Amino acid sequence: MREPPPAGRPDPEAGARLWRGSLAQRLRLVSGLILFAFAATHFANHALGLVGLETMMDAARWRLAVTRSLPGSLILGLALLAHVAFVLVRLAERRTLRMPPWEAAQTLLGVAIPFLLVPHVMGTRIANLVDGTSTTYPYVIVRIWPDGMGYQTALLLVVWLHGCLGLHAWLRLSPLYRRVAPLLAVPAVGLPAAALAGIVTQGRLMDRDMVLARRFDAPDLAARWQVPSVESTVAAWGGSVTGAIYVAVALAFGIVLVRAAATLRARRFSIAYVGGPTVKSLEGPTLLEISRANRVPHVSVCGGRGRCSTCRVLVVAGEAHLSAPGAQEVAALRAIGAPANVRLACQARPGGDVAVIRILDPRRDSADQHLTNTDVAGIEREVAILFIDIRGFTPLSERKLPFDVVFILNHFFEAAGREIEAAGGWIGGYAGDGLLALFTHPDGIGPACRAAFTAAGAVDRAVTTLNRRLAAELPAALRMAMGLHAGPLVLGRLGYGASRGMSVIGPAVNLASRLESLAKAADVQLVASAEAAHRAGMPLDGLRVETVAVRGVQAALPVVYAARAADLAERLQGPAVA
Repeated sequence: MREPPPAGRPDPEAGARLWRGSLAQRLRLVSGLILFAFAATHFANHALGLVGLETMMDAARWRLAVTRSLPGSLILGLALLAHVAFVLVRLAERRTLRMPPWEAAQTLLGVAIPFLLVPHVMGTRIANLVDGTSTTYPYVIVRIWPDGMGYQTALLLVVWLHGCLGLHAWLRLSPLYRRVAPLLAVPAVGLPAAALAGIVTQGRLMDRDMVLARRFDAPDLAARWQVPSVESTVAAWGGSVTGAIYVAVALAFGIVLVRAAATLRARRFSIAYVGGPTVKSLEGPTLLEISRANRVPHVSVCGGRGRCSTCRVLVVAGEAHLSAPGAQEVAALRAIGAPANVRLACQARPGGDVAVIRILDPRRDSADQHLTNTDVAGIEREVAILFIDIRGFTPLSERKLPFDVVFILNHFFEAAGREIEAAGGWIGGYAGDGLLALFTHPDGIGPACRAAFTAAGAVDRAVTTLNRRLAAELPAALRMAMGLHAGPLVLGRLGYGASRGMSVIGPAVNLASRLESLAKAADVQLVASAEAAHRAGMPLDGLRVETVAVRGVQAALPVVYAARAADLAERLQGPAVA
């Protein structure tokens, strides 16, 4: 695995990750950055209307000297054409229109921009080329105020939202961006608001000047706001360009629909998600597109552009049926030190039966099936409590990328949660790299304690299996510390609204947490109270039993130490003590 940079130093891989991608992706990114820079300076110029018309015009002269120059016009025009073309091509290449909400919003906004932009460009830059004039702010304000403000506001907001979504999707891979993102929210909201306010301010001043010109016969005020005329030829060109855009967008969507129709008769094969569904697909789409088309949850931070590694999968069968990795995918996987059987779902295209494990598998919240009728005010019940925590996880997490930490924790929680639920318990909460498991039983606390010890042993065996399966991803095997106790607790639904969940309150919870800390200090896997072991019907002969002082408990407490929870669970025999 790649070693992380020393603390306080920037990660050189972070910058490389931002520019990772094919030539087409990089050109699309560069063209988008050029257009966003033009839009930002354009809107900043509008905002100067809050200061005065002359200030707006002075700043515009400097800005237009760049954007209306021959090199500036070529760069800006090519960037616009290239960006629109890349958007349409990417849309046409899709095998499904299912995508994350943010990506759908960005796509729809991007498709809408040309339709809104054509009349504006035709009425300003193209009209100026035809009649030999230059665009000034009075010229523009007369054209759009007040009837055209709704249209121009829509154009401004659509352009700005599309650009901000694109920047966020690109930069969120950078740790620096994640730190400064709250500060960037101020200009992200403030700049378009100030731009609109600047135009509105000058539009109202124009109305005032025109009223004064008519009232006092002041031709100098009227001359300040000359009403422009647009030649019919320019208007006709605008209609033709808009028609061409309609044809291009319709063609892109048509290609998607034709491909979707062709799949109805194509040969299909199986994509099996370990721990999830098995779906049918055909040759062509990527694994990520197959997941989206079949509504299979699949993480992808960069939106399937191959810049991150969050969509990666572990191929457990049918690796030969996947397309060969390209240079972009190889670079992304090499950066995280991934083994040979790990692939990026957004790049790998299956051509036959494949079985994969989603490494970053989004967890689904499991509903509490034990206490569905519990009152919000809470009830008192005797409960067996099992605390489980990963030992030494902080140093391990410092050596891994954040996505890898999520991957490890999710698989640990999945392995532990499966065994806890199988034993009849449920997870009462998570805290970092640890969890709280609770056990009740209709026959009393005795069977609940037996279930807790059984679950602890099963979790021990499940994590051992997990360590073997993820040996290539883990610098060291996961080790656990557990604390087990039983006692009366108050169970109730705490919180507000949809976030309200089943929680427990009582000293027994704190005691179980202290026992888990004792397990860490004693370098054993499980420390349980002797009372819980007795209630479970577990013989204590031959075990390490000590009476220890536990913080927060007045009297010393007899506890049982076990190097392996599985060994302790095997000692269960005879009836439990209620």
